[in-house]
Amino acid sequence: MNFKNWKIWLKSKPWILKWFILLVLLRPIIDNLYFLKEISPFLSPLYIVGVLTPVMVVLAVLKRPKPKQTKLDKYVKIWSIFVLIGVFFVILFDPLSMLSFEFLLKLTIPIYLYFFARIFIQSKKDLDGILTTFLYSGIAVATILLYEVFFGAIRIEESRGMERIQGSFGDVVSYSIYLLFCFLIATYFYFSRKGEQPKNKRMRTVIIVSVLSLLTLVNIHHVASYTIFLALLLLFMVFNFKANKGAALVLSTLFFLTFYIFGQPLIEDKIAPLLETDISVYDGDQGSDKLLHGRVGRWTTMLETFTNESIFAQFFGYPATLNYSYHYVGVGSHSDYIRILFLSGYFGLFYYLIVLLTVFLQSKKMIMASRFLTYGALIIILLFSISIVPTYYPPFMYIVMSIFAYVALPKQLQN
Repeated sequence: MNFKNWKIWLKSKPWILKWFILLVLLRPIIDNLYFLKEISPFLSPLYIVGVLTPVMVVLAVLKRPKPKQTKLDKYVKIWSIFVLIGVFFVILFDPLSMLSFEFLLKLTIPIYLYFFARIFIQSKKDLDGILTTFLYSGIAVATILLYEVFFGAIRIEESRGMERIQGSFGDVVSYSIYLLFCFLIATYFYFSRKGEQPKNKRMRTVIIVSVLSLLTLVNIHHVASYTIFLALLLLFMVFNFKANKGAALVLSTLFFLTFYIFGQPLIEDKIAPLLETDISVYDGDQGSDKLLHGRVGRWTTMLETFTNESIFAQFFGYPATLNYSYHYVGVGSHSDYIRILFLSGYFGLFYYLIVLLTVFLQSKKMIMASRFLTYGALIIILLFSISIVPTYYPPFMYIVMSIFAYVALPKQLQN
């Protein structure tokens, strides 16, 4: 979708849906005003958007036609029940605090965004429109990145002995989300626009986004991002071989030449220092609890706490104990699998995995470009969820739930 068609698509949407497009477009700017929350929640665009988004979603769900229920909808609804049970107990612990209200909004993000996306995404054109919007929003992220690289960091975070740039975002994960999804979207359009655009134009977009992605990677020093970017690159090459073996061979040759020239210093200077602790664990110099920057030790302790609770709490979520649980159901777990387990219990985690499995099985029936996009989104969410809590980040959910909603469409509407 070129800019002219994107503008036509944007204008065609009623305001009850159009606000979402503008939110996706402006989200990087909103997120870079993160620091305003420290002054006052009433001055923070993040809080304002956090409150208004579910309100607008409810209005859209009430006023717009309901889509026909699919298998994926059914499993999302079942998973939602267990999430809402966990959220109920989180609020019951401290019902009148601002913190419990904040957690109510954050913990339900995947639920209300999925059902809104089911109303919003009614065709491939709608999906492509949102993906294009996200790419355009990446221009703001790229501008901030280039400023930090060439004129000095706005904000630095030190981790594993290395300095990470993070702009005015809350953390480096925000940079990571934009680099990975922009790369996925650019490569998706490379496949889906075949026949609509010449190959050199499609490839130009991929190259520009790839260069910016690599520039981001070497400046945020984030192991999960390196891993996922490599996985997406391999997925792109595999699908390229299926679509055009000649082009894939050229791309593979360029990739390996680039890696041969720049790979060794990149690994030695940027990646190896991030893996020193893990390597020392495998060498027997440190205990296994130090793996993944100490996350394994944290998870072991948390799981011991969880399994020592009542059967009811284990199956329906740790908040059912009516103990303090913000740390466990928020970012403190450093793993979405652990976080979802604590929030919604064995039942909730089981149905969350069923949702992801259903998306995968449904996507196998789709055309190649759509299948590539869905596989890529699943790679990002599955790998990110090991050491991060991606479903806690709204920009992440904007794209993931839009893709999931597209997967849920009847086949005749996916073309």
